[in-house]
Amino acid sequence: MEQLRVQLQGSMFMRILWLYGLFTLFSNAAYLVAYYWLPEGFMRGSPQAAAARIASKPDEFWSEFGLTLFFNLGVMSLIILLSNFSQVRGFPAAYLIPIFLGITGGLVTGSNSFIADDLDRYSSVREAIALGLTIGEIEMLGYILMIAATVKFGVYQYKSWWRWSGEWKPVKVMRIRDVRLSKAEIICLGAGFLFLIIAAYRETVMAMSL
Repeated sequence: MEQLRVQLQGSMFMRILWLYGLFTLFSNAAYLVAYYWLPEGFMRGSPQAAAARIASKPDEFWSEFGLTLFFNLGVMSLIILLSNFSQVRGFPAAYLIPIFLGITGGLVTGSNSFIADDLDRYSSVREAIALGLTIGEIEMLGYILMIAATVKFGVYQYKSWWRWSGEWKPVKVMRIRDVRLSKAEIICLGAGFLFLIIAAYRETVMAMSL
């Protein structure tokens, strides 16, 4: 059986630009679709909005910070690493995560599906945007850095996205213990973890001030 090579999608810098570009493109497109064509509050029943409501009324700073950190560094990091184990014709499955987060984030923002009084308490649009950039954008950049740094984990290669295509059975091209990250990838991974911690702290500070 022919072994498929794991595609690294260019240099580390190009991987980050590619992922951030995908996120920005789909986020902006979803924002415009939601703003012009969807009713206000369209996403308020979504898991994203539900999570925001739970996080909006914390009882204690460190417990809330720990819970946010557990989700960002625990759950999401695990999803990213497990997704990067699989590639379809050299395309890492984890690359779909920024696309998904960009679409859902754009829909929530464009349809004004936040908690009712979240935006009303800010004195200007610039203040709200600055807050979003120091929480959501930093968090997203942390995910992107983690994805870009662990692309080499592509242990399984698929020939098709579709299970019923007849070519869905994966080919194991390496062992995970044989993966060696470069110095740049290790630094990138560490920066991703740091950004997620900063974003979790900022989010907790915001939640405590509600």
